[in-house]
Amino acid sequence: MPLTVICLRLHLLFFSEDMFQDTRANLDATVAKFRNSALAESTKRTYRTYLLAYVKFCTLMRIPLMPISPQNLGRFVAYLSCKLSFNSIANYLSIVRYIHLQAGYHNPLDTVYAQNIIKGAKRVLGVRTNSKLPITPLLLSKLHSVLDFTLSLDITFWAACLVAFFSFFRKSNLFAPSTRLFDQDRHLARNNISFSSSGALIKVSWSKTIQFNQRALQIPLPHIPNSKFCPCCILKLTLTLHTPQSPGPCSAFLFREGQQLKLLTYNLFLSKIKSSLRQVGVDPSAYSGHSFRRGGTSFALECGLSPVMIKSQGDWASDAYQLYIDPSLSHRLQVASKLGEEFGKFSTSS
Repeated sequence: MPLTVICLRLHLLFFSEDMFQDTRANLDATVAKFRNSALAESTKRTYRTYLLAYVKFCTLMRIPLMPISPQNLGRFVAYLSCKLSFNSIANYLSIVRYIHLQAGYHNPLDTVYAQNIIKGAKRVLGVRTNSKLPITPLLLSKLHSVLDFTLSLDITFWAACLVAFFSFFRKSNLFAPSTRLFDQDRHLARNNISFSSSGALIKVSWSKTIQFNQRALQIPLPHIPNSKFCPCCILKLTLTLHTPQSPGPCSAFLFREGQQLKLLTYNLFLSKIKSSLRQVGVDPSAYSGHSFRRGGTSFALECGLSPVMIKSQGDWASDAYQLYIDPSLSHRLQVASKLGEEFGKFSTSS
């Protein structure tokens, strides 16, 4: 009997119609899970905001969502320009591209007409961004001066400030939005921190550039003896003071309110930054939680660290880290002085 006939009979013998239906349903469920996981949760939330604006525009214009004509795409750009910067418009347009490709249509942004509209909007609106200012060592010192270290919250807040400054971490790696949404694989957890005589070591298994478990990242923090700026000392203190009674994963940034341990969320951290800045007479609107990441990279540059080392510490996959570096005027004066010195030698020798 031919082998193909034997295989066919075995197939009919072992796989009934019910088994076929169950297998297909299980496979389809796995496919749906994979497709749903294609975008990170943060990207999904952002896309929902973009989609809401696009749906509102289409409703206002009484047109279907898809396919959009080049003329209506241009009108959508004009509609967005009433409230948004060019950089934001470019982000909002990504949802138009995404839903069209998902539905099997061509990319409506990929036409000469659309590209001319987008380029014209860029020229008219400009692309300058109002970046938040960096947190400098001097400003850190001022923040320290208004904290009350008899208060549990202030101890934890200062630990978060120093970890954010020295690690160059993104806020998504430090703070959970709420206790319910804390994830030990994404947010800084107690069990991902180890200490030694040279400092602390933080293990990171997820970040903006580590989405698929492709690698693990270890970020060291320095030990600065007898200094209020030592991230290891204050981090070790807050972990000691705020040890939960029940075992299990928990955030590194807990504080005590009465007899209850609470989580230092990003919103609470940001609120504390702004209130502390007001106390020292600094406009808080010019700063955000990201100011620590920018401040740390700028200070590293002024310390003479190489771009490669800065890029590694901050876990940048591209050269985008250069956007965070904000050398001070004194650093630029050093550059000008060095250029003048070298040119003086050239003039003398010639």
